[in-house]
Amino acid sequence: MTDSKISFSKEIANTIGLEEAILLEYLKQQKILLNQVSIEQINSDNEFWSDDKIRNILSKLVKTGLVIESNYEGSTHFSSKNPSQDPRAKTENKWAPDKEVLDQIHEYGIPEDFAALQIDDFKKLNQERNEQSTNWGVKFLRFVIKKWRYKEVEDNKRKKTKPIDKNWTPDIDAKEILIKSGINEEFIEKEIPEFVLYWTERKEESDIWNSKFIAHIRRQWGRFKNIKENDDLPSKMTSQWSPNEDFFDILELTDIPKAFAENSKPEFIMYWKETGQSLTSWNSKFLQHVKYLWEKSNKGQTPQASAQIDKRIESSWKIQDPDIQHAPKKLDNETVQENLRKLKEKHQI
Repeated sequence: MTDSKISFSKEIANTIGLEEAILLEYLKQQKILLNQVSIEQINSDNEFWSDDKIRNILSKLVKTGLVIESNYEGSTHFSSKNPSQDPRAKTENKWAPDKEVLDQIHEYGIPEDFAALQIDDFKKLNQERNEQSTNWGVKFLRFVIKKWRYKEVEDNKRKKTKPIDKNWTPDIDAKEILIKSGINEEFIEKEIPEFVLYWTERKEESDIWNSKFIAHIRRQWGRFKNIKENDDLPSKMTSQWSPNEDFFDILELTDIPKAFAENSKPEFIMYWKETGQSLTSWNSKFLQHVKYLWEKSNKGQTPQASAQIDKRIESSWKIQDPDIQHAPKKLDNETVQENLRKLKEKHQI
């Protein structure tokens, strides 16, 4: 060997095998110096293989037509074959499907002009693979059918994928999923125009607008209903837990005194420590608990007063409409509006 390294084609290795590709490249290099090389020389140059292994690889290469075996001066010699030495390769270069094959393609509902466009790709693919066959017609028929099926799948995808329509609305199933998960239907309806506008401006195409809308509503509802913790990961209750500033910001918009909430904290911590449950927003849970205790301790109040607390808590996280129609009795309208403005700035609502 003139070089200690052998480089070979990845495509050829994938087609005929790694060992076959290495030995074929060796024979091609030798052909530059010698017309053919003896089996003894091959064994000597490739000592990393046993003699039997080399014989098996050569046998495979001869069967595939890539290597020629001959006897010269009483010794077996091998050489790589030139492309021009293979009559079947010449036939392949000139090959075109006959009428019978084209008729069969037509029976599958495949246009003839589509089949004609595949001929060059078909011949190129088989030349790269060094494949040989006595029935190129059958191979071509299978090749065209596979290409046509792929085209049909891609065309169907493109038909389903489209921009969002300006009058788009979620279907009944999407709404039902959201409502069953506890999301207010009025909230869902109010989010539709913003959702449509957002995706219209992005000019993106999709075939899963309902799924995108469900994900969007769930995110928005989370912002609307929950007081966000610093860490969105679920965590267990600890003895040191205390509600954060967001909680007290919301509490200021109600008639519930801060001292009342602080006095309710020990019982709340003890209960949830015993359950061992993990939540992403203990502030939201504590607000529900404080509200329940406050209403329980004020059983004598009118139903309207109880409903008013609900409305004030809900309005404090309202995304679309910042106006509060039922202002707290102990806070004038100007103070409520200022509190809401601060909350919106803080949480970027």
